[in-house]
Amino acid sequence: MRNVEIREFREGDEPGIRDVIKGVFDEYGFTWEEGGYNNDTAEVRNYYHATGGGFWVLTEGERIIGTVGIKGRTPAKCELYRLYLPKDQRGRGFGKLLYEFAQKAAREAGYVEMEIWSDKKLATAHQMYARSGAKPIGERICDDPDNSEEFGFLLAL
Repeated sequence: MRNVEIREFREGDEPGIRDVIKGVFDEYGFTWEEGGYNNDTAEVRNYYHATGGGFWVLTEGERIIGTVGIKGRTPAKCELYRLYLPKDQRGRGFGKLLYEFAQKAAREAGYVEMEIWSDKKLATAHQMYARSGAKPIGERICDDPDNSEEFGFLLAL
């Protein structure tokens, strides 16, 4: 594994976060809604930290090459958000690294369950969630601009 680091979000990371997530949206044909559905990428601290969660970036040097966040839903349950890697960073174990980091952060914050919702197109992520012990909890239509179909998982922490 290359010399990478996971660190907490810092003010000024927003352009790098946007580049990573928008790149994946573009790759999969998802609509990017600046200032709307995707506003969390510009208002990271308000969106994630205000809910008892957090947001982290995977860096290589100064470059942001991955993202992950959690939001509190109840005192016992959090939700995984924005686990994204650009196509050229996949297949190196970075997704698993971010996912396991988010689990650890959630446990340290006192959460005992993690809810995960993921677009049906992201089959590799679903395999990772299932291998980690996350159990399917259903399907839904997301409130994003595309009304994307998603699979849900629940992971005991």
